[in-house]
Parts: sequence; structure tokens; C-alpha cells
Amino acid sequence: MNVRLNPILLAAALAAQPVSAQGPLAPSGAPAPMMKTLTQVEPRTAITNVPYTITQPGSYYLATNVVSAGAGVTIATNWVTLDLMGFTLAGNRSGGGHGIWIYGASGTLPVLGVTVRNGGIRGFSYGIQAKFSQGARFENLSVSSNLNYGINLDGLGGACDGNVVAGCSFTGNGLAAIHLDGSSGRCNGNRIVQCAIAGNNSDGIGFYALSGQCSGNLIADCALQQNGRYGIHFNGDTGRCNGNLILRCAIGGGVDAGIYLSGDDGQCNGNRLAGCTLGGNDKGIEFYLASTNGQCDGNAIVGCTVGESADVGIDLGYADGNLVADNHVASHAAGTTTGIDTTTTQSNLFFRNFCAGHVFDFLPNANDTYGPAVTNAGELATSGAAFHPWANFTR
Repeated sequence: MNVRLNPILLAAALAAQPVSAQGPLAPSGAPAPMMKTLTQVEPRTAITNVPYTITQPGSYYLATNVVSAGAGVTIATNWVTLDLMGFTLAGNRSGGGHGIWIYGASGTLPVLGVTVRNGGIRGFSYGIQAKFSQGARFENLSVSSNLNYGINLDGLGGACDGNVVAGCSFTGNGLAAIHLDGSSGRCNGNRIVQCAIAGNNSDGIGFYALSGQCSGNLIADCALQQNGRYGIHFNGDTGRCNGNLILRCAIGGGVDAGIYLSGDDGQCNGNRLAGCTLGGNDKGIEFYLASTNGQCDGNAIVGCTVGESADVGIDLGYADGNLVADNHVASHAAGTTTGIDTTTTQSNLFFRNFCAGHVFDFLPNANDTYGPAVTNAGELATSGAAFHPWANFTR
């Protein structure tokens, strides 16, 4: 049976219901906080004076610009974050201490998981000295006018692995801007990315593996200009600098080669240089062996642009079995002798390169393998050498 409700009777019934009194609508007081403060989430310790030594893990920050006649901040424990908060840690250039010194117990144990970021470090002996640091991050720092290295990742007799230097600038330091020392130890798996490096008195970035290792490292998207020696330098002297990557870097105005790989009495093997732009250096890219005991073999130079070298664009001195492909090497500088020189090497492969403006654009070794050299002007033919998929071009 269907039941139909009379809307007039329903409204009257609802109106007859008793009305309960409501409480006051105004709040009794300010609402209680529902979120933790930043200090509660991550307790932080302010640093207002130096020298200062951190001995406990945690988060620390620079609360003001500070000046030291000696050392700056020493980090002597694991898992420390030091935020410079945009301030500057300054020395007086007396050589009395390091701006940031990462140093484990008795100098023999590794220091793990340190982060230093967001500020300036200048006027010390070393801007940053990191001994046996592993998994450290150095981010958004301006490191300048230090007497020796801007940053020294020190694996001498130990290990300095898996560190990251990102988004930093290095200017006017007395030695190399970034120095990695794997002598009798190792500096492996480090990353240097998006850094600006200019006007330092020695190498822009230098890896040294004397009787040790500097392998599996990455340098990418860095700009290096007007440094006093090499732009990027891997030295495998009696050690190993193998399997490193140099990608998309711009390097110019150096006194010596833009990129220099030296096997000396050790190894610089299996490294890859790709997408780099080099100009105004003595040599663009150079491989070198000081003796027949060394190796600089199995490396690849791919897709690089090399311009206005004073001597040679790409020089593979005594280095065998390397790949040189898809590069553009050109110069209008008076006296520039050679675009690509492999005369002292053998068993190299080079193809699809374009060289112009040198006394000799290509100087291959008879034991190399290479595509034909196309020298003619005008429209390229659709057959013959110009049509060869591995042809090199010269003008």
C-alpha cells in the first residue's frame, strides 16, 4: 500500500519539535598549535664565532658573517649538515687554517654523510679540506681567494669516495680549484656538476692517483675559464684514472691543455669525453705518457667542439686504441699546426670529424683506422668518399 504524506501536516509536525539551545559560537581562546616548529623538526645549533669544532651529529648554521685569524669550522663526526645561510666564513689569508676542515678521529677513520651548503668561504689556507670524506655534499658555495686549494678531497692513504660538489663557484684560489688526491688510496665515484671555475692559479679540476685510484668519477656541465694550468687534469702516475666521464663542459683560456689525461707510469684508460666545448687553450684535448710503462688507451672523444687552440686541437700522444668521432676542430690562430694528431699512436679509430684552419687538419698514424678525408669545396657528391658514412671532412 502506498502512503502519501501531506506536506502541510509534515511542516506543522516539524515546527512543533522543541528547539535545543546552542552554546556560544566564539572560541574560548587561541587555537593550539597543530604543527611543530622547524627547531622541533630539526634542532639546529647556531655558530656565531670561529674557530668552532663540531663533535656531535646534527644540524648547524652560521648566524652571521665571521672572520678568523686561524681555522674556521672543523667537522669531526659523521652525519653533520652545516648551512652557511648565505653568510661568509672568512680568513685573513695568513695560511693558519682551513675554512672547513672535515677530519675523522685521529685522521684515520672515514667521515660519513656531511653536507656543507649556501654561503662563502674565502681567505684560508684551504677553503675546504675533506680528509677521508665519504658521501659528502658541497652545494651552492662560493670558494675564493684561498692560498692553496679551493676544495681538497683527500684520499691519501685512505678513501674519499662518493662525494658531490654541485652548483659551486671557485675563483682566485692559489692552487687548483677542486683537487682530488687518491695517492696510495682512492678517490672514486665522486661527482662535480654545474660548477663555475675561473681564475685559479693551477688546474681547474685535478685528479691525482699516484700509486692509487681516481676512477669512476663524473664531471658534468661545468664552466672553466682562465685557470693557470689545465682545465681538467687526470694524472694516473703509477696509479689508475680509469672509467671517468667528462660531459658537456665549457673550457677556455687555459695556459695548457683544456683537458689533459696523463698515464705517465700508470693508467688513464676507458675514459669518455663527450659534448664538451674548448677554446683558446694551448691544446684543446691532450693524452700523454711520460714513459712506455704507462697507458692512455681505450678512451673516447665524441661530439666535442675545439676551437682556436694555440698548438693542437686533439693530440693523442702515445695513446692507443682510442675513439675520436663526430668532433668539430677549427682554428684561425696563427701557428696552429694540427687539428687531430695521432702520429705517435696506433690502433685508434676516428671518423665523422670536421677539421679546418690548421697547417695539417689530420695527422693519422699508418696503423690507425679512419674514414676517408673529404677536402673538396662545393656540393657534396652522392657517391665516393663524400658519401662514405664514416668520412672525415677538412677545409
